[in-house]
Amino acid sequence: DDGSPPVVVPIEGTTPKIFRTILRYVYGEEVPPEIMGTIAADTETVHECKHIIDAADRYGIVGLKLATEAALVESMMITSKNVVDWLVFADSKTCPLLKEQATAYFLTRSRDILESESSKHLRESPELLTELMIQISTASSSDGGRFGVERIASVDELRKQLDEKGLDIDGSKEMLISRLRESNKGGRDD
Repeated sequence: DDGSPPVVVPIEGTTPKIFRTILRYVYGEEVPPEIMGTIAADTETVHECKHIIDAADRYGIVGLKLATEAALVESMMITSKNVVDWLVFADSKTCPLLKEQATAYFLTRSRDILESESSKHLRESPELLTELMIQISTASSSDGGRFGVERIASVDELRKQLDEKGLDIDGSKEMLISRLRESNKGGRDD
């Protein structure tokens, strides 16, 4: 101790509780028990998980982000009233597993959801809306659309294949597919 006052480093964009969660994970890879178990359907816990994903994404803590995303998907209660919010959130935070689940729900009720008040949020994201329209078109097409087998594979399956090859498992579904294709090309060149 040299007698100088302690230096305060402001951490903006997160709460002390969320930042403590991040520190616990970084220093011990400990995922909070409320995330590892089934997430309570209460709004506060779900809201907290969204903040953990946001902070983990911002600080590049992939393991915590993926664990929180998986726990949300495991206990998610998607409804017609919140599916658009989940789609927009998952898309903005690159949470393909969550986006896949919300998209599946959306596809089963697309007409009602598109006619609802919540669909205005989709109009604010033309790329996401276009992607959903392609999904609707592909789902109703008898030949499965113009996409290859990788498009049909779930995010979970893609992540497992990438992990087995020792490759990065974070990113959008399109990124995961691209990474897998590149690794397969590399294997054929040998």
